Amino acid sequence: MNKLLFLLASLFCASSLMLSCGSAKQATASSQPSAKLNPVYVTNKARFYLLPTSAVEKNSDALQHITARFGAKEFESDVLLIADSEKLSLTILNDFGATMGELNYNNDLVVFNSELFPAAIKAEYIAADVQFCLYRADQLQAALEAIGLQFVVAIADGEDASGSKEIRSIFDGKKEIVHIEKTNEQITYTNFLRDYSYTLQGAF
Repeated sequence: MNKLLFLLASLFCASSLMLSCGSAKQATASSQPSAKLNPVYVTNKARFYLLPTSAVEKNSDALQHITARFGAKEFESDVLLIADSEKLSLTILNDFGATMGELNYNNDLVVFNSELFPAAIKAEYIAADVQFCLYRADQLQAALEAIGLQFVVAIADGEDASGSKEIRSIFDGKKEIVHIEKTNEQITYTNFLRDYSYTLQGAF
């Protein structure tokens, strides 16, 4: 269990530090974010502000299983994901069901609380990844295009009983930097620019 906690902490800490080291040059934002929210550097120049919780595509309230990789490090754990019109929350659980960390976003404030993880972990980056997967495509497209990126959605026939697959891609010019594949039972997220990925398995 100590090894799991170390890998989990390393993953989120490393990704937050890398993502936050971008250029201070500001790109145009498409909304007026809360003064308490920091921008998310999708690239070193493109600054994304979290969308309001009303932009959620479909309500979720279920236990998921996450398998994640950052560079050569990997971990897996159960997570309780809640996404609705009022909040976005993600609770990381250990093998005994005890909470190891909790993310909460309510439009005005986003917080990641855990005594087990470094303070350098930026809650906005975790929330942004979840929004890219679960929030409305039209709202994401408008927000990302406003900061110079492209958001493309395609539907592919499913290869199993999970049904059709939705593929979401974020492009910086002609380069795909984020690739997301969604079915009713699984979401796979890959960030090519920052070299990390995760898979959520459950009901969506």
